[in-house]
Amino acid sequence: MLGFKRFKSLASLALSVSLAVAGLSAALPAGKSYAEGASATTVAAAASVNVQADIQAAIGYVNANGGVSSDWLAFSFARAGQAVPADYAAKLAAGVETEWAKASPDPTALARFALVANAVGLDARSIGGHDLIAKLASYPSFANVYADIFVLLALDSGNYELPAGTAWTRGNLIAAIVSGIDGSTVPDLYGMALSALGKYKDRPEVAAAADKAVAWLAANLGGDNSEAIAQTIVGLAAYGIDPADAKFAKDGSNLVQRLLAFKNTDGGFKHQLSDAASDKAFATEQALRALAAYGLFGTSHRSVYVNAASQWVATGVAIEGLNGPLAALSATQAVYAWDALVEIADRNKLKLGYTDDPQYGKFLSAIGDAKGDQSVYWLYAVKRGGAYAPIDASLEKFRLQAGDELYLYLSGSDSGLVKSVTAKAAAGGATAVNVQYTYYDSSFKEVTGPAAGVQVAIGGQTATTDANGTATFKGLSAGELAYTVTGYRAGAAPLVLKYSGTVAVGAGQAGGESFADAADIATWASDAVSEAYAAGWLQGVSTTELRFAPKQQLTRVQFAALILRLLGETPAAGAKQSFADVAPGVWYFDAVMTAKSKGLIGGVTATSFKPNEAISRQDLAVVLARAFKLDGTGSKTSFSDQGQISGYALASVRAVYDKGLLKGTSGTAFDPKAKVTREMAAVIASNLLKQGLISK
Repeated sequence: MLGFKRFKSLASLALSVSLAVAGLSAALPAGKSYAEGASATTVAAAASVNVQADIQAAIGYVNANGGVSSDWLAFSFARAGQAVPADYAAKLAAGVETEWAKASPDPTALARFALVANAVGLDARSIGGHDLIAKLASYPSFANVYADIFVLLALDSGNYELPAGTAWTRGNLIAAIVSGIDGSTVPDLYGMALSALGKYKDRPEVAAAADKAVAWLAANLGGDNSEAIAQTIVGLAAYGIDPADAKFAKDGSNLVQRLLAFKNTDGGFKHQLSDAASDKAFATEQALRALAAYGLFGTSHRSVYVNAASQWVATGVAIEGLNGPLAALSATQAVYAWDALVEIADRNKLKLGYTDDPQYGKFLSAIGDAKGDQSVYWLYAVKRGGAYAPIDASLEKFRLQAGDELYLYLSGSDSGLVKSVTAKAAAGGATAVNVQYTYYDSSFKEVTGPAAGVQVAIGGQTATTDANGTATFKGLSAGELAYTVTGYRAGAAPLVLKYSGTVAVGAGQAGGESFADAADIATWASDAVSEAYAAGWLQGVSTTELRFAPKQQLTRVQFAALILRLLGETPAAGAKQSFADVAPGVWYFDAVMTAKSKGLIGGVTATSFKPNEAISRQDLAVVLARAFKLDGTGSKTSFSDQGQISGYALASVRAVYDKGLLKGTSGTAFDPKAKVTREMAAVIASNLLKQGLISK
């Protein structure tokens, strides 16, 4: 949830809503999606100069004068939304082959090939059989700051990870670029540097260097050649600064207008104002790149050097109003949350109202007819893996992951998000369902507490929670039951965003008796443990009391038995012994042999299984990927400790993570060698059920 603190501190942004609004538009029924073409007029663009006609004119000039004859022209065509010639991919591969054959390929040229490859929808790791990213990573360092800039742009164009053992890091490149901004009279360098640093503007050293570059450009950028102006526009747009800002104006013309002054009647651009003829190779190409960059800035604030298509994910988009859902849609071409919103707005012809604050980013004020005021405003939330993801960025900076669900909702000062829903036995055979939610108090401190006065619908019944956040139900059947929590209120924003999920009712309580070690079960695993026990996937560990041992590590043999249960497979008897340490007659012999015969598990050696050794997170991921046919070979998900993930397991780890079966441990770390506990296994089983990969 984007903190209320940010909104409260920006009262002047006054996010508006009319409490009488009943929906977005009569033409948009909830749950429907339409296929009309996108319209750039549906979103209020930040760019203040319309350059579409100039882009088309420049494309026409290029086509009339030999067409796409260079890599950079192909790049600019693609980023301007124009198809490149059908034979360009072959020409690109040939260019890569020529450079590759040199004794010392130029890293700047390789980076250029990578940038162009991404722009035209290719993978820079496989051009003519060559991996450009791996080749760049093989260099010990680079000769100058221009090479540093282009290599960093190439890496970020497709969000490529560096191979293990690379002698340098992105941080080294950033440091070199920052040091190059030293006040020298090099305007094209400053523009290019801003292009590369835009992704890292939150770093203090980057912000300081960028401020220096921007101040220099505002004070000193002349108008003697079009290329310097074009590079500045590209850099400012990539960094998130409007090139049409008045600080860059000269003689009453902003930076974009100053570039357009170099345009000839034939649609091309010239190098200097005094030149008569247009220059295709440099002036026109760089002008077209700048105009494309400015157009992208106006619609998405995305750098011209990043091809979003290579990073698109699909996400559901739900829009919640004051009295109920307004729309349930889906986006398929999103990288950031803002992309998803713009996509569904364009497709459904919804006008978006928003404020673009230079410090805090985009703030919604209206979606269609639903607007706000100072007491009720638009916020957004993202559900990931069944829980709300932490959000500390504005819409255009929050990066989505596959399977995310994006929620746009109307909120008030006391509104919040559901944190947990649990069920336990109550007196008289009833079931008590408790709802906790997270909100911000009057001092803007995040607080978790009972959601009092919200409605809980479960098992065909609906009840309102009391002051402790508890609603009581009678006659609920035991098992995993679906529920919905809503917090709609007359004349006010909902107390909570509508939330749906499943909860184990009567499960794991043995007729009202809780696990003896229930206090040891982590809150995030409690429902899953109850569900796994009720379903028979995992059993207790004691014959004298109901004990689960949630922190006990899961052994390799226990997981072999578990995976068969989850698949609904029965261990087959009479198998031939395959491992010396798994002998006939032990309770797990049939399970291990059956799992091996089905290709689900293997030994640690050809003859050893090590049945009582705890299974690691990465080895569990490998088995899950095999069992449920999950393929992560094309995934670009990365982890901060990726170097610790064994090569044989990386694709499987990515696959189960992307599917939402196994989360990271903290931040972006996966902790591949950590051992799996019984409560972790219960959560994984629950996630498999939620994803429809297993049934009870």
